[in-house]
Amino acid sequence: MLNLLARANRHSGCEFVLFGELPRERDLPCKSISTRVTPGGFRRLRGKSLGIFVLAVSMIVAPVAVRAQRANENAVTAASDAFGTVVGTQTVGLYSPTSARGFSPTQAGNLRIDGLYFDQQSQQSNPYLFSGYDMRVGIAAQSYAFPSPSGIADYKLRAPGESLLASAVLIRGPLDVASAEIDAQLPVTNVLSIGLIAAAQRGFDYNYALISNRRALSLLLRFRLGPGTEVMPFVGYIHNTEWQEEPLVFADGVHPLPQFDEQHLPVQNWTDWRWNQLTAGVIAWVALGNDWSLRAGLFRSTDENYRNFNPLFLEPMLNGIADQVMDVAPGRIATSYSGDLRITRTRTSGNHRRELTFAVRGRHIERNFGGDSVTDLGPINMFQSVSIPEPPLVFSAPSLDKVQQSGVGINDIERWKDRASLSLGVLLTNYTRSVTVPGAPGNTQHTTVALPTISFTLKPASALTLYGSYTRGLEDSPIAPASAVNRGEPPPATPTWQIDAGVRAVVQPHLQLLLGAFEVQKSYFGVDTSRIYANVGEISSKGVESSATWTDAEGLTFVAGAVWLWPEVTRQAAQVAQVAATGNIPIGPVPGTINLNLDYAPAAWRGWGTSVQWTWLSARVETSDDRYRLPPFGALNVGIRYLLKLSTHQFSARLDVGNVANATALTLSSLYLATPQLGRNYTLTLAADL
Repeated sequence: MLNLLARANRHSGCEFVLFGELPRERDLPCKSISTRVTPGGFRRLRGKSLGIFVLAVSMIVAPVAVRAQRANENAVTAASDAFGTVVGTQTVGLYSPTSARGFSPTQAGNLRIDGLYFDQQSQQSNPYLFSGYDMRVGIAAQSYAFPSPSGIADYKLRAPGESLLASAVLIRGPLDVASAEIDAQLPVTNVLSIGLIAAAQRGFDYNYALISNRRALSLLLRFRLGPGTEVMPFVGYIHNTEWQEEPLVFADGVHPLPQFDEQHLPVQNWTDWRWNQLTAGVIAWVALGNDWSLRAGLFRSTDENYRNFNPLFLEPMLNGIADQVMDVAPGRIATSYSGDLRITRTRTSGNHRRELTFAVRGRHIERNFGGDSVTDLGPINMFQSVSIPEPPLVFSAPSLDKVQQSGVGINDIERWKDRASLSLGVLLTNYTRSVTVPGAPGNTQHTTVALPTISFTLKPASALTLYGSYTRGLEDSPIAPASAVNRGEPPPATPTWQIDAGVRAVVQPHLQLLLGAFEVQKSYFGVDTSRIYANVGEISSKGVESSATWTDAEGLTFVAGAVWLWPEVTRQAAQVAQVAATGNIPIGPVPGTINLNLDYAPAAWRGWGTSVQWTWLSARVETSDDRYRLPPFGALNVGIRYLLKLSTHQFSARLDVGNVANATALTLSSLYLATPQLGRNYTLTLAADL
């Protein structure tokens, strides 16, 4: 199903409420990763056509493909709960890597690759390197030795297997988006398998630019060096360009917003963006013998930006009049190395199983910020097109942010089959951050903190499981917005904690129910009285989350979820951002969300299937005095597909209609960035396992 709502801060981190196939995650310096596409035929990519691209790569890989890989992807049938699952280009669930329990796991630094700690500098993952992700919150986080308060997004690499495979995926929609992707794996010997993914896309950033192009290439090598020993190096690279940037609309937190359509905001022909994204690393699994095993990962993440234009519409009024500012960011680069080493001893005796894990993890980050050329272009009417000459650019020296963090931990998990489990752990973390600002003395912050965790499950009956946990963490926060004096500056990591408890019931083999309650508390960052983005208080998010899944042999799958939040901000009296910031409800989190997904494909339909998704958002505050609220919003998506199998090959065609009723709505990020809902749209997906 199609993506319904996105809340993003292109200038300083990403936050999303996502429902549907692919997140469109974007910020500065990160960009969108959607591979979806609208009817009307495949138009030419800049300089090359999608058809030629797909044909050329298909001729290379088609002779080696022998069985299905991508044609029958289905996130609804793959989901074990309603909290967040991605399979290929399809997404279902209440949570995503940028939105979980009112916070962003990506911004918090809570990402994993196949369970191993990973620091990502762009606010998006690489969809051509990862096959999807699972959200680990509540009982789904019980199997993690070192969980995190704001939830974990665990990405799964597209690991090449032992069979010859190749798939082609063509997508058209929504709007003018078009993409082509080839996904192939080749077993060279009994020891080595190679995975290769190549993709091209146009129009992918439709929310933020009128024209956009992308090229992507990923390579994975899988070495099976002996029984219980595997090593997998990988690299994924994406090159992005776009032109005619759509303005970013920032609310002032005082006045209600006008309804607007991003596609019709005035744009300037001379604005553009260019950026590259690199994700690389190596993962190793080694069985050491005598119940011991080793898992390790070393990763590199790079986000490289050229000189990029950011048109800003600040403090818009209901009549559409806003202050127009052109923020031009100089070339920037953010890099990080991160690693995770785990040695585990596993012993089983009767119904008792014990896992003792020793872990070492760390990260090293360098990123520059600031130095922007900022020009106030005066008032503008958001609903009237006007051409403005490019202003002269005056850059200043950028600042440098460095982070070094290491952790040493031990975790013990005791499991008694069909009865209970108990997990106790602690991670001793050492964190150092230094900021170098031209013309100012250096600023270094250092902290050493022990981060304990405890969790349990209890089965009072065979169909009933009770669970609970308490976790402390040291987490990052969104970077400074365009409205701040220190725009683009990453704030320091701050202590967080989370407590949750709930129950899971397997009513019958086909039905599973989950109900849980939680509270998460973090530092609250905002613009203070000096227009500096800083720690201005505390934010807590209390809530109730639920999930219901139903599957049967007749081809019916139902995944439903709801989350109700009660977020609250406690501001420091001397650090209130503005006089109007008198409310205690933060802008950004949505108090109520319901997400229903139904998939039906009975055998009697002979390859045909259908899907329905309905998402509802409650009213949510749009001013910092809690006076004005955006109205509730509901959207319906429907889809129909056909799966054809010829010998060992599978082919599928899927048509999705998003926002069938063409409902309108706005969402606001925690940094006051306004994003309108995409109207009625169409997406056609063709996939072939060659």
